[in-house]
Amino acid sequence: MRQTRTKITTLLLSLLLASAPVLAATQTDTARLKWRDAGHHLVVDASDGVVQVTTTEPSTYFGVRSGDRILRVGGQPVRRMADLTHALVGNKATRVPVVVLRKGDQVTVDVDTAAWSEVLAVQTPPIPQAPGAGN
Repeated sequence: MRQTRTKITTLLLSLLLASAPVLAATQTDTARLKWRDAGHHLVVDASDGVVQVTTTEPSTYFGVRSGDRILRVGGQPVRRMADLTHALVGNKATRVPVVVLRKGDQVTVDVDTAAWSEVLAVQTPPIPQAPGAGN
């Protein structure tokens, strides 16, 4: 009886571990990057391994167009928003090749990293002051 229980437990554990990659693959990783200043607007959405440009105004400023699916930046695959930001922030070049899927065709565009630098700038929170400081 005990041996049968051990076999069943081992079988159930094996099935659970075998299904782990499937469970991980079904979880959604969604993010939105939304930025606007006086004359520029950019919205990029990421969901289920797809990073897509939703809005760019003016259309040529960021180097990508509305509707473009971003596939690679500087040779690095882009499947999440973090992939995009890491590839652009970590790149020291002034221009970087970005491969996009545009209307069914893969197109390589040179993106000016300066245009993206404001969008991806890390906002550091102010350092809190000690109680009574500045009084």
